[in-house]
Amino acid sequence: LKSSSAINSNIAVDTYNDHRMAMAFAPLCLKTSLMINDPDVVNKSYPGFWDDLASIGITIK
Repeated sequence: LKSSSAINSNIAVDTYNDHRMAMAFAPLCLKTSLMINDPDVVNKSYPGFWDDLASIGITIK
């Protein structure tokens, strides 16, 4: 897979109440800012997910 040179900014991801959607799209923040709607959905399988991302330097707001 190869990314395009242009990536949209201010992306919003709807999780549809699926923890896998939130976790799958989270790495996109390494390329652009994004909003994950209903971020607490990850608590189903990985309650510390956002804390772990923050611990490696990713800004969580």
